[in-house]
Amino acid sequence: MTAALLVIDVQRSLLDEGPWNKEGFMGNIRRLIERARDSDAAVIFLQHTGVEPDASIDDSLGRMADDLVIRKDFCDSFLGTRLREELQDRGVDKLFVCGMQTDYCIDTTCRKAASLGYEVILVNDAHSTFDHDSLAAEKIVSHHNRILRNLPAGTGSVRTMATAEVGFA
Repeated sequence: MTAALLVIDVQRSLLDEGPWNKEGFMGNIRRLIERARDSDAAVIFLQHTGVEPDASIDDSLGRMADDLVIRKDFCDSFLGTRLREELQDRGVDKLFVCGMQTDYCIDTTCRKAASLGYEVILVNDAHSTFDHDSLAAEKIVSHHNRILRNLPAGTGSVRTMATAEVGFA
C-alpha cells in the first residue's frame, strides 16, 4: 500500500478562532508530517478558499516547496479539485487524515474517500473543531471518532487510529 497524509484546512484564521485542544492536535499534526516525510509518504495540504481573512496554511507546519497544496471550495476535498488525480498519479490507496473542522471537511472528506475505494485512517487525536450552540467541540470530536472508527464503504473504509500508532511504511 502507498500512503499519503492529508492535512485539511489548518489555516491561520481558523486557528486564530481557538479550536478545541489546539496545542494538542497541532503537535500531533506536526509529528504526523515529520513521520510521513521520514517514510517518503506524500504530504498533501488542502486549503479552503472560503477562510477569511487569512487563508494561509499555518507556518508552524513547516510546509515544504515540494508539498502539494490543493485549494478547495467545498467540505469535500475531492469535489471540484484534482485530489483524486494526484493520488492516482502517486499510486496512493491509503489516506491518513488530520486537520479541521471535524464536523465539516474532515467528516465529508473521510466518507468521500472511503466511497472512492481508499483505506482511510482518521487520526483521532489530530483533528478539531469549534463549540457549537448544541454541542461542545470536544463532544463533536469524540462523536466523529466513534462513528468513523469502523465504517465500511464498498471497497473502501474509514477507521481511526491515534498519532502514536500511525506508520506510513
